[in-house]
Amino acid sequence: MNSRSITADRLLEAVPDDPAPLAVSTASKTKLGVIGLRFTKAAGIPDVECTRITVTLPVGNTNTDLTSNPGNIDYKHSSSGRSWNITPSGDRATYVCTPSGPGGKFVFTDTAHFTLILDAIPVGRLPGEASLALTASTTTNQPDEEDWTVPITKAVDDFFFFRAFSCEQPQIPNNGTATLRWEGSEHETEYWLSYDGRNPQQVTGQSAQIEGITDTTTFVLDARTPNPDTKEFDQHHYLSTTVTVKEPTIVAKELTAKRINVPQTLTADSSNKTTTLHGRTTFEEDVTVMAQLIVNGTITNEAGTVQIEAGITSNGTVQGSSLKAGTTYGIASNGAITGSGLNAGSGNITTSGTVQGSSLQAGTNYGIASNGAVSGTSVNVGNGIIKGGAISGSSVSAGSGPVTGGAISGSSVSASGNITASNGKRVIRVDDRIKLEVNSHNKELYLYCETGNRDNVYGGKKDYANSTWRVHYRDSN
Repeated sequence: MNSRSITADRLLEAVPDDPAPLAVSTASKTKLGVIGLRFTKAAGIPDVECTRITVTLPVGNTNTDLTSNPGNIDYKHSSSGRSWNITPSGDRATYVCTPSGPGGKFVFTDTAHFTLILDAIPVGRLPGEASLALTASTTTNQPDEEDWTVPITKAVDDFFFFRAFSCEQPQIPNNGTATLRWEGSEHETEYWLSYDGRNPQQVTGQSAQIEGITDTTTFVLDARTPNPDTKEFDQHHYLSTTVTVKEPTIVAKELTAKRINVPQTLTADSSNKTTTLHGRTTFEEDVTVMAQLIVNGTITNEAGTVQIEAGITSNGTVQGSSLKAGTTYGIASNGAITGSGLNAGSGNITTSGTVQGSSLQAGTNYGIASNGAVSGTSVNVGNGIIKGGAISGSSVSAGSGPVTGGAISGSSVSASGNITASNGKRVIRVDDRIKLEVNSHNKELYLYCETGNRDNVYGGKKDYANSTWRVHYRDSN
């Protein structure tokens, strides 16, 4: 702190302990200064008796003011003799110092001194010279007061440094806040923060809070200083720090994995894209996919409900207690489709293998299709079609559509339309009559009653209770 003491014809002198200038505050950071003002008697004069010393600070926002906010200044003192009482004014801009003890006097000898220490001074922002006003009351020869000033220099701290960039907590919860801190010079220095591909944003001070962090993130801080030739802030100094997120949200343009385990909930929200999983895929809880789900392996649902708003497509087995493909597209598999509850909405259940389950429902429009076997305790395709190699079950219903395939068997097989075997024969139910089309060689079916009259199925006879029947056909010619 550069200083000088105006002591011509003075009894006492006052000199700051530290000759270095006080660093001025900046818009983003308040710099705190310390002044130790040491009082001694002038050289070559007799001892001086002192009863009071008053120190007043210049307060304001100009370059000649020390501070604009003296209210939090701390104070103490040191002395080679008796103790002193320090009484600050209400705003701590003025300090009245009086010796304690009998007589209320302090004798300044060649070795005696008194030092007033003012700490945590919020230094003003403008560099310049601030003068402290001093008044000393003495009684060496007669009561007297002397006034003088001591200048205090304020200067800009132009030493560049940049260090200690870190996150206050190295791990935060999902959607938490990262608090970043660093140390660096502020004179002619700009700080720019970037992360997650975002454009750099200027930050002030020596800390920043970033909210809503959902995944492990690396932050890069760029301290920019002026080019000595162009004066542009194009000199870059980089530091980085990384914060991890507990149970992060992972956002990826493309995800490829041999196996995906979902212990809770997997939600893929995409109205016009397809979610594709490669390899065996196991779901342990509820899964919702807003678009189509394609698995190039096996889909297994172990506990929850797999709900796909579009289609479920698999090159392997589609298996689970509850697989729901929404209201439009259906379920398709090159392997087997099995489960206690398979619901394809209004779409198809299609496989080149087996369609099997206690409850298979393909909606009201398209039906269930299989190139292999279709079986189950309750197979219902609404108005659609069931076709395959073998169709069997305790209750097989095709609504108003046909049931077709090689073998058709079950305790209850019902179709409002056709039941067709793979050899082209059809059994047609018309009201309370039955017509069997055997082949295409003009053969007609006759029903013979062995215990009563006989007639063909179109003969109008309807009451043959307790009768024995034989069935044969003859040429229609």
